[in-house]
Amino acid sequence: MSGGALDYAYSRLEMDVAGKMYDPEMEDLLRDFTKVLHDLEWWLSADIAEDDYRKTLNHFKKKWLRGNPVDRLKPLIEERTEQVKKELIDMLGVLK
Repeated sequence: MSGGALDYAYSRLEMDVAGKMYDPEMEDLLRDFTKVLHDLEWWLSADIAEDDYRKTLNHFKKKWLRGNPVDRLKPLIEERTEQVKKELIDMLGVLK
């Protein structure tokens, strides 16, 4: 049996949400995202190679996440940088 690492989340999403978005573009996005979840689950379950998952993920990103990835990810990068900075400061405080 394939998959299972994420308790078949992709399958539940297909069964419970697909066809109920009342918007063709959102249905297309959901269908593509479900493919990403499927391949993630199968990769985590050692049923497909990481490269297969990455190809599906990259296809999704190219289609749905347009624009400069650095600009799109800048807020996330800044947030994570602040988290790491705080963790380091907290760690140094313990060493005093």
